[in-house]
Amino acid sequence: MIDGCAAIVMAGGRATRLGGVAKGLVVVGGETILERQLRVLRPLFAEIRIVANDAAPYARFGLPIVGDRVAGRGPLGGLEAALAAIDAPRAFVCACDMPSLREEAVRLVAEADRDADVVVPVVGGRPEPLHARYAKACLPAVQRALAEARLKMTSFFAELRVVAIDEARLRAIDPSLAFLRNVNAPEDL
Repeated sequence: MIDGCAAIVMAGGRATRLGGVAKGLVVVGGETILERQLRVLRPLFAEIRIVANDAAPYARFGLPIVGDRVAGRGPLGGLEAALAAIDAPRAFVCACDMPSLREEAVRLVAEADRDADVVVPVVGGRPEPLHARYAKACLPAVQRALAEARLKMTSFFAELRVVAIDEARLRAIDPSLAFLRNVNAPEDL
């Protein structure tokens, strides 16, 4: 178990490019994406929560489901709800549409620099904020960003101590970076 860290699966998106289906329930390789993710996350985290405004599709997984406290704010609103709900001082956060999570990559992010407010992989110069770790202490900065309608997931990073995990370290785990790929449209399957 990764000490002092919860896991959060962000499952609140509308999935318009997938016809509105709950992305975490899309079947890949004979099981839902969420089942695939939980196979990786359950051995690593004592506290796991799902962020979803419609709890019904995810109730069968037996995990606490958190709804947005500020509606219509996208992933940043989900992050705010998640950080407010966790007991642990930090949370590894991933999107529900990432079917190829890898234990090594999750550990790399979740166990990096415990004093950092945010630990985020960076690929091609771009952060991957939905495969990142956030300290519960980020909550005030996230709430300020929401109040100011700065809804980009990285909009509050400048206010905090952010540690980037460079692409070379990520590619050492998987040269293809498959663990960062997500399913947004039918062709992604």
